Amino acid sequence: MATLVQTLHARIDAHPALAALAGLNSRVERKLHAELEKGRKWTGDLAVSFYERFGISAKNLEHIHRALKGKVSAVVEGAKARLETVDAKIASKEATIAKAERKLAKARKAITRELGKKRGPDQAKLNEASKDRKKLTASLHQHRRRLGILEHQRNETLRQIDHPTLCFGSRELFNAQHHLEENRYADHAAWLRDWQDVRSSQFFVEGDAREGGNQFVRIEARADGLFDVEVRLPMALAHLAERAYRRKGSEIASITLRDVRFPYGAEILRQAINDRRPLSFRFQRDGETWRLFVMLTWEFGDVTLRSFRDGALGVDLNADHVAATLVSLDGNPIHTWRIPLVTQGKTTDQRQDAVRQAAASVAKLAAEFQVPVVAESLDFTRRKSELESCKGRRYARMLSSFAYAQFNKALERACIRRQVHLVRVNPAYTSLIGSVKFARRYGLSVHGAAALSIARRGMGMSEGLPQSPELTLGSGEHVTLERPARNARRHVWSSWRELARGRNAVLAERIRTRSNARSRHPSQPLHRVGRDAGTGLAPSGAAGWESPRVDVGLAA
Repeated sequence: MATLVQTLHARIDAHPALAALAGLNSRVERKLHAELEKGRKWTGDLAVSFYERFGISAKNLEHIHRALKGKVSAVVEGAKARLETVDAKIASKEATIAKAERKLAKARKAITRELGKKRGPDQAKLNEASKDRKKLTASLHQHRRRLGILEHQRNETLRQIDHPTLCFGSRELFNAQHHLEENRYADHAAWLRDWQDVRSSQFFVEGDAREGGNQFVRIEARADGLFDVEVRLPMALAHLAERAYRRKGSEIASITLRDVRFPYGAEILRQAINDRRPLSFRFQRDGETWRLFVMLTWEFGDVTLRSFRDGALGVDLNADHVAATLVSLDGNPIHTWRIPLVTQGKTTDQRQDAVRQAAASVAKLAAEFQVPVVAESLDFTRRKSELESCKGRRYARMLSSFAYAQFNKALERACIRRQVHLVRVNPAYTSLIGSVKFARRYGLSVHGAAALSIARRGMGMSEGLPQSPELTLGSGEHVTLERPARNARRHVWSSWRELARGRNAVLAERIRTRSNARSRHPSQPLHRVGRDAGTGLAPSGAAGWESPRVDVGLAA
């Protein structure tokens, strides 16, 4: 059984009771947090003292307590996520420092060697070694300073996990009181007004399945497509009520927000009201008006599309698009698609929209062809923590804007909605397998071929090396790789690992060849690269490495 929460949004007019209710709930929440921090337990005496003191019902206090527990839990989970990132950064920085120390030791040895020569040192070599030592010493000092900062961050993160703290109103605004002029405040009283407004700018009312919607907020659908929202007030705010009545022996004071319009999802909300589904509400002040968020909980049964009898849809996520390849039961490609997914240079909302649309497109294709989705299980949190040591600004920008985590969640939700089974596989060597085994064979792009290899892995098909491995490079060049010897006692991935080393060697050779070609006279022809004795790599075909690019792909 899978559960998804759908949120609908509407804008409502300001009402004095909303601000008063937000302030009351916030005050109760802060006082309750303070008492719990003192060591008091959530027992009957604490609960009774609170709803008698603040004039709220026991049920309302339970909702506030659960919301407070959720905030504390969110702080702890966020700290745990930060701890993983900081640990990865520390490990990366320690490796960088170790490498720098080896280089520095090498430079010092070079200086000692030159000074120890009987005929006297070579002044040019001595000056260069001294320059390297000075540069490496300064760089190593900065790396160690950064490591100290990361270790301090790690200690603070561990403290947050053991003793989570909350700042009601945001730490940024709290710290603004220490720099009033820089934050455009005339005096401390002006800051205090903003601080109190922000701390009392929203409240949450949890849904209740037993009440058929919500015990404290009632929403009614009208024939004209609009909605009326009744908000029930605690006895402490009864003087702000528009009407009072008795229900099941209890006095109820309430206000009614009329003519509420939901731009999207009105029919979904109307159906949820008729089905008496639990509805949760969040009221949030936004300038002169308020925003109303209605959260609907949907439960989905077990996914029905689990079998590979009709094949699978492999998904390969890239920096600017998603490659999806439909694979038949026997492992052959049927169709491939290139779904745009550009996140770099976009706002948060734009990125989320692009990610959701791409994920929805993948799930729609899988539902249309009645096949499961097979995707890689990647961890870009660790990758993003290594931005300081990655090669090239372009790669760093790609990783910093790469929306894999968002796409991962969006794909899971989209597959649940479409009742499509999602299979996760290990990403090891999928791109290499696709490029070597399937790209040229089926006329696929390297990304479409990677999606094919991902689907085949999910279906449990063979990943053995071909007799004559051919690698398609980004320029369209095809090179033949020397097939590593197969060791039956080891996993087939060990052979792909050896092949990956050869691939990296030939790519490095191509970079050097092109760099030399740029310095050559334009009229001088480019030489062909023969087989390298160390890697066993050679161009395939007579056209050499300037052969036309093969990146056709199947018709979309």
